[in-house]
Amino acid sequence: FDFDGTLVDSNPIKRRAFAQCFSAFPNRIEEILAYCWSHHDVPRSVKFRHVYERILGLPYTPQVAVALEARFDGQTTRQIIDAPEIGGASLFLRTISGNYETALLSSTPHAVLLHIVSQRGWLEYFTRVQGAPVDKAAWLRQVREDHASAEGAIVFFGDTPEDAQAAVAAGCTFVGGGADRALGRVSLHASNFLALLSNDSERMKR
Repeated sequence: FDFDGTLVDSNPIKRRAFAQCFSAFPNRIEEILAYCWSHHDVPRSVKFRHVYERILGLPYTPQVAVALEARFDGQTTRQIIDAPEIGGASLFLRTISGNYETALLSSTPHAVLLHIVSQRGWLEYFTRVQGAPVDKAAWLRQVREDHASAEGAIVFFGDTPEDAQAAVAAGCTFVGGGADRALGRVSLHASNFLALLSNDSERMKR
């Protein structure tokens, strides 16, 4: 599973945080946010560097990096811990984790991801948790190799075109979900987690 936007409705929180981080540059904010919001699987630290060096033409010093990370963290971590889940997500996880190996794969920094998931009480649902830095396609491919899984046997739930591309590249089945409708008609939204659970329960037990 991807995390932000797939299991938890946290993407709006992160969008607001990026806007806050670069509020001192109102003349470039539209370009900055367009970049940050359209590169879903790029870690925040890479986005910060790109904005400073490529968009603003400013040096990305260690001091700037620390300040941006702290500001972003202050605007997001507690809020995401408290954010509403995508409808049916926890019930879905609780139900399938007893019968299947489940993993969490996110572009959120690894330590931050572990903290958020732990605080939400969800760590028990996952046998693996992997945050950034990570290449999602390569990680999924390695999981397939570790389990000698046939193509399409592993299902990856995500909410962005990049998630879909990673699944395809790794030979996994992709299920689009989340609240942002980034995948248009392909997406499962909100309470459809519950529909997937009820409609596919017999197939999942085969």
